Order: sequence, then C-alpha cells, then structure tokens
Amino acid sequence: MIGAVIILGVVCAVIALGAVLAWAVTRQEVPGVGPAVGTQSARGLPSGPVGPDAVRALRFDPAVRGYRMEQVDEVLARLSDELGERDAEITRLRDGTAGGAEERPDLTAEGRP
Repeated sequence: MIGAVIILGVVCAVIALGAVLAWAVTRQEVPGVGPAVGTQSARGLPSGPVGPDAVRALRFDPAVRGYRMEQVDEVLARLSDELGERDAEITRLRDGTAGGAEERPDLTAEGRP
C-alpha cells in the first residue's frame, strides 16, 4: 500500500514539474519566431472592388501548421501588380487614350467604303 502511494506521489510530482516547465518555456522569446497573434481572425478584404492597395495591405494570421508566408506573399504581390495593371488599362480605355480613336472606314452614300 505504501509503495502505491509513493508511486502516485512521484507521478504527480513529474506531472507538476512538466506543467511548470511547459509554462516557463512558453514565456521565453524564441529567435526567428514572430510575436504571438491575437485570438481574433485577420480582417479580410474590404467590401466593394478590390484594388492593388487592398491586396498589399492584406495579412493573414500565421498559425501552427499554417501556410508558407513566402509563397502567399509572392502570390499576393503578383496579384496586386496585376490588379494595378488591370485598373490602369481600364482607366486608359475609359478615358479614350488608347492611342486615339480607331480608324473606321468612311462610309459613302452607297453604304460601302
């Protein structure tokens, strides 16, 4: 009976020591690891049209078994560049600065060029 109590005491002591060590390790700064993120999820894109600035400002919360930040950042950079080019092209086409008006054949009275 006394042996079971000793074994139970040793097991409880090991568990308590493990809990204290785990708590202490989580309080230490780890080189190369960013600060802990909050419990709120990242804000998504704003409502309405998505522009290149909105994509550049977009950030995700990294998590254990999250994503490879370099890959996502590369895709977001490309997406924001392409959105910027698209918006510039749309603006250019709407303003009519696409190199002047298209040449259209002059229709004569017969309706043929």
